[in-house]
Amino acid sequence: MRRNSVFLLLAFICYCLNGCAYGLYEDQRLMDTIVDDNAMAAAIKSDLLKADFSGGWAVSVYSYYRNIFLVGVVPENMRQKAIETARRHKPYSVTPHWFAPAQSKDSDIEIAAILRKELISTKGLSSTRIDTEVNAGRVVLLGVVKDDEEKRLAVQAAHRVKGVRSVTSFLMPPQRGQ
Repeated sequence: MRRNSVFLLLAFICYCLNGCAYGLYEDQRLMDTIVDDNAMAAAIKSDLLKADFSGGWAVSVYSYYRNIFLVGVVPENMRQKAIETARRHKPYSVTPHWFAPAQSKDSDIEIAAILRKELISTKGLSSTRIDTEVNAGRVVLLGVVKDDEEKRLAVQAAHRVKGVRSVTSFLMPPQRGQ
C-alpha cells in the first residue's frame, strides 16, 4: 500500500514538473534570465505592497530581460511612486500601463478565459509565453514571442474576442544571449 502511495506521489510530481518544463521549454529566454526576471518582479511587487499599493487598486508586475512592465489601476497621485519603487531595483526600463477606472458589461474573467482559449487555438502561436491582463475589455499582452509574426497572430487573436475594446501589445522578440 505504501509503495503505491509513493508511486502515485512521484507520478504526480513528474506530471507537475512536465507541465512546468513545457512552459519553460517554450520560453525563449535562458533559464537564468527567467529566474532573474521572476525574482525582480516578485521583489518589486513586494515593495509595492509594502508601500500601500493595496488600497483598492492593483498593480501587476512583469519582467522580461530586466525590462519591467507595471499594469493596473492606480490613482494618478500614486503612479510616479510605483515607477520609482520599480526603478530602485535597477531594471533596464520601467514601462507603466495604467488603466483608467472603467465599467464593463462583459466580465473580465470571462473575456480573459476566452482570450486564453483563442491564444491557445491560434496556429503558429505559442500561448505559453504570453501573459494577459484584462480590464473592462481592455487587453494588454505581455511576454516574449519568437518573432513579429507570432506577435501579429497574438494581437489578431485578442481582437477576435467578443467584448475586447482595445489591445495593447508589450510582446517582445527574444534578445540574443539572454
